[in-house]
Amino acid sequence: MTTLVTIPGIMSDARTWAPTADTIRARVEAVHVADTSQDNMLTEMARRALDATEGELIVLAHSMGGRVAMEMGRLAPERMRAMVLSSTGHEGPSEDEEPKRLARIAEGNADMAAYARNWVPKVLSKDNARNESLVEHIRQMVEDCPAEVHERQNRALLSRPDASRYLGDFDFPVLLMTGSEDHLSTPAAHGQIAALIPDAESIVIEGAGHLLPFEQPQKATQAIVEWLERRNLLA
Repeated sequence: MTTLVTIPGIMSDARTWAPTADTIRARVEAVHVADTSQDNMLTEMARRALDATEGELIVLAHSMGGRVAMEMGRLAPERMRAMVLSSTGHEGPSEDEEPKRLARIAEGNADMAAYARNWVPKVLSKDNARNESLVEHIRQMVEDCPAEVHERQNRALLSRPDASRYLGDFDFPVLLMTGSEDHLSTPAAHGQIAALIPDAESIVIEGAGHLLPFEQPQKATQAIVEWLERRNLLA
């Protein structure tokens, strides 16, 4: 049994990977959207996803979700059939990160709608930031995220492990993908992650910033399906 597990990023939900999941759904036994809203530790988010599924997993993960996916790979490598990591990172928190995240938490607790209006355009590509319908779609999703969930997720990222210590143990194929205009998870940073994993490929999707699955859903889906087919990982 192979289950497709989709893991959204911070302040995100099933909308993140919906187009890709709909395309792959008929070629796996089940689809599970990981719940990253209840825990304040990435490891606990990973355990929740593992406990909610059975058998082999193909994991699609974006941004913070990529950190959760890496923990899943550490906890249960024998269950990983393949992993796709979009726009993510692998190192632990930086020395100056805590005050920045605490400020974000305070802003979200004060007004998530205002936080969404300010945040969304900053993480999109230049062209996509001018796409009003796309911006509104993502902004609505962020506004739907309760402030307490936003706080839990930021605190989880503040205590995230340094995955570089165990990525070399991954014995399953990994596809890394990021946007050409992603200034948070840059192509160079993804190259560093790929260099640590024995069986990894890293690709760059043109015309996308940090929210790659939203900005270029067709290109992302095509790249993922082609990679899975080339590796004989789909039914």
